[in-house]
Amino acid sequence: MDCHGMPKDIGLLNSAIYSVDYGLSSHIGQRPYNEDAVRVTIPPMPFNGKGRLFAIADGMGGHTGGGLASRMACDGLNNYYGKKIKEKVKRSPADINRHLVEVIFRIDRWIRLKGMRYRKLEDMGTTLSCLIITRTHGVIAHVGDSRIYRLRNGHLTCLTVDHTFVQDMIFEGEVDSEKAHSHPLRHMLTRAVGTREPLTLVDSRIDTLKTKDCFLLCTDGLHNALTDTCILELLSSQSIASEMAVRLVNQALQNGARDNITAIVIKLK
Repeated sequence: MDCHGMPKDIGLLNSAIYSVDYGLSSHIGQRPYNEDAVRVTIPPMPFNGKGRLFAIADGMGGHTGGGLASRMACDGLNNYYGKKIKEKVKRSPADINRHLVEVIFRIDRWIRLKGMRYRKLEDMGTTLSCLIITRTHGVIAHVGDSRIYRLRNGHLTCLTVDHTFVQDMIFEGEVDSEKAHSHPLRHMLTRAVGTREPLTLVDSRIDTLKTKDCFLLCTDGLHNALTDTCILELLSSQSIASEMAVRLVNQALQNGARDNITAIVIKLK
């Protein structure tokens, strides 16, 4: 399954005109079903005081639970835009960040209550990584091991930290980061949305945007199959965002990715 989007929204970035070009692609990989889900706000809501939201989720808990959890997480983000904003009220990036984190905690409770009602769903949960593009800032909220990368001035930076047992072991010096992609515990999460264990912390950050910034949101099916060097090379092309997303997914498939693979590419011009 492939899906692409190429809308361009015009906004102001540090008093300069710029456009937001995005594209997305998703593939089932070698799995029997796709548990990945995405959420992208569509025009005419790019700069309504809450920014333009992009999100990616990777479900866990089998076909029934995993796919449902990731879809619920992305659908629940509609609540982020639920309250109308007065035109004259200016919301700071910190306000936007706080509101987004609160919505994720509500989503966590919503999914968990659903799982408690149906036994076959009791093990479901999902990752959730969100990026909001405002006029001047990028706001990130993140849980799990999906990732958000930024390419700026030729340098690739991962803006999120994986919530996995392997990442904890890397922090403790017990595992070499270059071998983490093949570690048998690499898929075991220490934090997720909607599980029986209530979510207590959502990672978040706020960064100033710059023209020509390029962002990638992806599930672990992609970043486990591609090196940072490969991601850097593919994001550095002059292609439109939709073509870049497809190339990233196709390269992960060529590298033997077994999991679902999903990518959202956002380019600021």
